[in-house]
Amino acid sequence: MMNKPLTSSQCVTLGSWFRNRSTIILLFLLFSPNLFASNFVSIKSNKVNMRTGPGFHYPVTWIYICKNLPLKVTEEFENWKRVCDIKEDCGWIKSNLLSNRRYAMIKEDTYGYQKQNMDSKITMKIDEYVIMRIEKCNEKWCLLSSSKRKAWVQKEYIYGVD
Repeated sequence: MMNKPLTSSQCVTLGSWFRNRSTIILLFLLFSPNLFASNFVSIKSNKVNMRTGPGFHYPVTWIYICKNLPLKVTEEFENWKRVCDIKEDCGWIKSNLLSNRRYAMIKEDTYGYQKQNMDSKITMKIDEYVIMRIEKCNEKWCLLSSSKRKAWVQKEYIYGVD
């Protein structure tokens, strides 16, 4: 039995093959909400348990008592997130106890500036471990806020941003 040659309408050109794959990849990227999401979350309440695994049957390793504490997400499993704190202590927290609101923790004593420039006016001194809300960031600076005050801080002093 001999195979019949394919007609031009039955052939798939290499160009259309790549074009179809590119479309699929583009659609995947557009509909993957976590792909471009931040790697950081914050704690919703004043008391949250961190566990050794993703479930209530795993033992508690840490009890966090600081609302808005930023944590880096390293893994997700069902309704649990594996997170790490500024000291690189890692464990699992139930997702509904975490918020996508962006907060920063100051890594070491620093200053807040009126503009994104160290030559601009210093508007506040910020102590190590202070938690502040992240308003916006660019490549090197973030605008942080606390009650009624805002200041630009260099990213190198901030835990809670990539």
